Amino acid sequence: MKNMPLVTAGAILVVIAAIAFFALTRPVQKPAHTATPEELAATQSRSYTEHGAYYDIATNYASRTLLRVDIGTAADDTAVAAMKDFITSTVAQFKKDGKYANLTAQDIQMRFSGGRKDALNIVYLISTAPRTVSYIYTTYMDTGGAHGNTFFRTFTFDTKTGASLSLADLFTPDADYLMALSKIARAKLPDMVKENMVPQMLNDGTTPDAKNFANFFIDNDALKIQFAPYEVAPYSAGPQTLYIPLSQLSSILKPEYQ
Repeated sequence: MKNMPLVTAGAILVVIAAIAFFALTRPVQKPAHTATPEELAATQSRSYTEHGAYYDIATNYASRTLLRVDIGTAADDTAVAAMKDFITSTVAQFKKDGKYANLTAQDIQMRFSGGRKDALNIVYLISTAPRTVSYIYTTYMDTGGAHGNTFFRTFTFDTKTGASLSLADLFTPDADYLMALSKIARAKLPDMVKENMVPQMLNDGTTPDAKNFANFFIDNDALKIQFAPYEVAPYSAGPQTLYIPLSQLSSILKPEYQ
């Protein structure tokens, strides 16, 4: 297996990290929380790279989380295992879809002429709140289309119990939280996507369905929900991060997450 030159690999990760930062902070009213030196020291990363004849893969994931400090090794190990599984399954699916082991001469000529390669890159950021820590993964995938695409996957954990939190876990049992989020998204997103707005796309991507709001995290005093390109607007609009002050949801949030 050939190793990618360090300069090239580093450049890719810098670019993807920039995409992740852009997605997390645009357009919002407050900047994303920056982890303190103590928080960063408690977190460790592990990288995985693979460079085949027709693809390059570069990923990293948290191999130690803040849960190790707040709760203990068992909670930390469970959280790390979930994130590692995400990386492993994403890499496996990328390679399966690319059919790199069974390419025909025609495939190679059409897809990889001139030495081009497919690419998969995954990086993450950390966001903390008084009761939660989130690991926010940005995946960039280029498989030879008109352009690559960006996808999100977030992992949010309760720092008191170690539990992996779904969006529903943040709200009181009887709350119609999906309808509330749908209404807020439909009110705020038009001003975010501006001239790129396609009403049908926005409406389809913000129906009160859990899958539409699955990529969430709490950043200080706000709930943030990520939408990848094409989910609520055309590719030209880029990724969107919906900012919702927790105070706006106080009537339906569980007390511990307000």
